[in-house]
Amino acid sequence: MQQVAIILVLLVCAASLLALLYFSYKLLKKTQQQELLERRSQPAPEYKLHPKLQKEQQRGQNRQADEEKDPPPEQ
Repeated sequence: MQQVAIILVLLVCAASLLALLYFSYKLLKKTQQQELLERRSQPAPEYKLHPKLQKEQQRGQNRQADEEKDPPPEQ
């Protein structure tokens, strides 16, 4: 009789564990969908560069503009 009770308790524990896994998976998917919708609705964050990096970036852009205007002579 005790063996049957132990088996029933194990089955109940296994069933409750599976139920908890199912509900946690369901909750996880719902949360992921909400976060995805929130991310899509928010504008992209605007980042500021460090002043030294801004200067380097401007120098690079100026070099590219100069090269486009005056291509180097071909040999």
